[in-house]
Amino acid sequence: MNDLLVSKDELISKINELILNNDGPFSLVIADVDDLKGLTKTHGISTGDEVIKKLVSIFNNNLSPTDMFSRSGDEFTLLLVKKGTERSFMELEEIRRYLSDNTFEIGDPISESVYFTMSFGVASYPKDAKNVIELFRVADSALFRAKKSGKNRICLSEIESMVLKSNYFTKTQLDRLSRLSKENDRTEAFLLREALDDLFKKYSE
Repeated sequence: MNDLLVSKDELISKINELILNNDGPFSLVIADVDDLKGLTKTHGISTGDEVIKKLVSIFNNNLSPTDMFSRSGDEFTLLLVKKGTERSFMELEEIRRYLSDNTFEIGDPISESVYFTMSFGVASYPKDAKNVIELFRVADSALFRAKKSGKNRICLSEIESMVLKSNYFTKTQLDRLSRLSKENDRTEAFLLREALDDLFKKYSE
């Protein structure tokens, strides 16, 4: 498993390095667990801690090796390298939907099914901002709109319509894919991309 978790200072340093080298596009994302206080009130503080650990695992398993993220409490800051607005939205949507469509067995030694969602605010360089302070301001403002609009969603710096492709599979295939996804903390879309990469490699040889 990739270990992409870094300190906030390391993440900011990387952003400044990318800006200095004009190495874009990239996106800064601020993500927040929806109603974590209510979750801990219902299930206990230890469950809240386990939710954070689960999210660390999910980010590690679904972001690219060149990406990184930091966390503070129930808030995560993600740096998506070489990813502009559209690609960032699509990859975050995979994670948002994965959380929204599943419950997770949380707790040790006693496990219980816990449901939780996240909201995301996205700012992309150089389109939305050209320095680290402004990127954080734009992303934070987008996250505020996501929360105000009902949570469990992604908001960009501007209102844009993102159209995602739909694919059709048999119910048996989807059920197997869903089980594999939950067992590995990877989104279904990630696993499908991995399978396609193997397919392209096979027929390119």
